[in-house]
Amino acid sequence: MDILHITKQHTGKMDKMWSLSTCCQLNANCKRNAAVEGSVCSKCYAMRMMKMYKNLAPCLEKNAKILSEAILPDDKLPKIKVQYFRFEAFGDLINETHVKNYFNICQKNPSTKFALWTKNPHIIKKVLDEGEYKKPENLKILVSSLFLNKSLDVNQWDFVDKIFTVYTKDYIEENRIPINCGNKKCIECRLCYDTNEIRYINEKVKWGVICIYLISHIKI
Repeated sequence: MDILHITKQHTGKMDKMWSLSTCCQLNANCKRNAAVEGSVCSKCYAMRMMKMYKNLAPCLEKNAKILSEAILPDDKLPKIKVQYFRFEAFGDLINETHVKNYFNICQKNPSTKFALWTKNPHIIKKVLDEGEYKKPENLKILVSSLFLNKSLDVNQWDFVDKIFTVYTKDYIEENRIPINCGNKKCIECRLCYDTNEIRYINEKVKWGVICIYLISHIKI
């Protein structure tokens, strides 16, 4: 049995997707971003859900400790049996060890296409700069913008594939922002997982009640 907890039943746009996530409550980077006024992280739904639904937090806490404290041997890495897989549906990268374990999971499962969402690309850069690890060919790295309506420049990192930004309705209409996320389920869209020319993933902000409902109905 895998020592890591993989979520295999999501609802909403993540329906039929598998994911591996960690706990934002144990992540100093998440706490720092949450303290930034006006940031997306300052209204973290994952943080609320872990406080409201007690069965969610232990799974994410366990993953966070396992992935960040030591490099896992190959026999402890999960065998992924799906074509598309998400890293961090809830939390974010904790440290370099965390990144290395994700890289190793990708290497062990070459037939699976992985995507990682993070607001901490500096951690990945440290790992790559060391020279021991290379970015796996079957991994797409998406950097999530910290603020609504403020996209980052994807070209500032040579290892980042896409930028993910959330926009408000008014800003979308005023600036004619093309929305390419949210109309399909991830398993049907696959824009973040497949190799393509799209560098910017744009999503319309959801009402908080809807987000809370979707997260609360994930089966752990």
